[in-house]
Amino acid sequence: MSARNRSCSSSILQACSSSSFTRQPSRVLIVDASPPWWSETCTVLCQALENFFYLASSLAGPARLPLLSIFAISVQLECLLPFVQVKGNLARLLSCIEELRSLPPEGCIRQRGALLKQAVLDSLQQFKQYMCHTAHGEFNSNSVEVTVLTCQSGQTVLRQLEQGLKNSDLISLRRLLVVHITLQQSLSDRSPACSLETPSLEDDQEGRTMYLVIT
Repeated sequence: MSARNRSCSSSILQACSSSSFTRQPSRVLIVDASPPWWSETCTVLCQALENFFYLASSLAGPARLPLLSIFAISVQLECLLPFVQVKGNLARLLSCIEELRSLPPEGCIRQRGALLKQAVLDSLQQFKQYMCHTAHGEFNSNSVEVTVLTCQSGQTVLRQLEQGLKNSDLISLRRLLVVHITLQQSLSDRSPACSLETPSLEDDQEGRTMYLVIT
């Protein structure tokens, strides 16, 4: 291959790579921080999110994660982080983690399913409003991926969301992912820690459940 052809091929690959990043969907993270599980999972999850944000906000090149919003369900529904660009916004992301850490580990919560449904709908509405007020061409993303972190049964959460959202406008919802966090106690160390195991995936028509084990 000639030097000219190699140069053209490299330019095409770079353009395709950059284009694929700009077409990435925006992400919404819904953290089920409801008692009593939050006291067991808070430390590990917050540390994992903090490490991820340090990495995602500092990567060179096109943004891998263009927009992110974070909701938390504790004794009530809270939007901890409206949609922001991840790259270059580390301070805001870390501030959001501190808010997560400050959520009460105890309390009484009712209608958790209704709060989950409202979090999804609020995030889609927030995304629509954000895009309406964003300069045309700044983002190519026109869809949202929603991830729910919960200690409840993943299939139960999916059924609740399917039932609650069946008559809603979900045209901008690209995918719904439920991450089911299970708790295990280690005999050698009573403190929770992440166990990096191959996750078990169960496909569903409207979403997917991933199982994450915390030991």
